[in-house]
Amino acid sequence: MKRITVLQRTVVSKCRLAAIACAMLPLSAFGQRNVEVDFQVDLVSNHIWRGTDFGDVSVQPTGTVSYRGMYASLFGSTGFSGLDIQRIDFSLGYKAPFGVNIGAMSHWKSGLDYLNRYFFFDEKLTAHAFEGNIGFSCKYFNLQAYTMFYGNDFKMNGDRAYSTYIELSVPFRVHGVDVLASVGGTPMESAGWRTYIETPSPLYDNMNDYLYADCPAVVSVALRATKSYHAGKLEIPVFMELDANPYTQKAGVVAGVTLRPFRK
Repeated sequence: MKRITVLQRTVVSKCRLAAIACAMLPLSAFGQRNVEVDFQVDLVSNHIWRGTDFGDVSVQPTGTVSYRGMYASLFGSTGFSGLDIQRIDFSLGYKAPFGVNIGAMSHWKSGLDYLNRYFFFDEKLTAHAFEGNIGFSCKYFNLQAYTMFYGNDFKMNGDRAYSTYIELSVPFRVHGVDVLASVGGTPMESAGWRTYIETPSPLYDNMNDYLYADCPAVVSVALRATKSYHAGKLEIPVFMELDANPYTQKAGVVAGVTLRPFRK
């Protein structure tokens, strides 16, 4: 009798699992119809991020999965030189229909951990910097604020910096060309470190570098012009961008091309 009871329980359990799976199939099919997947690959002449130059020619793939306002996005940047900084950014968030968005992201850069470990999250030794984001966007402008709260984000004195970056961008169109003007800055001292440079001049033996700045400052002013072309099933935007950092008094021109599936 015991063997029959065990067999019956096994059959009943499997039937229950099958029923649950069948019940979930319509829900899964319904969910998949609402899931959007977008991806693209950028080839840029310079890798500039929030006013900081991270290297020369870079390949930058981006992939995003979204469902009813919720999204997960992965961004990477790989240079052709061994001296270029490699980046991996992963973000999760939600964008409401009325334009407000909130999210969190992880920024990982090579060179901060001597072993370049990605799955290493010690607060004071990790190469990750975790950041919270809140913003609002509409067809007239996009305003975003970012603050780091964990990981590689410390002031010169060792205190947590809570490095904050705020950016306003305004899109417009001129003679068939999409233009995006943006300005970004920090309201306070950001993360910093000391760079040692071997040079005969004592003026450059020790340099203090900052993620953004050592005080409230505008660190990024940019103007990007984009023109899209179509080739088969591909949409190919070509862009040119003028970047300036008033804090470091540097400027440069970035050119790039994007490859992505044509979206009707």
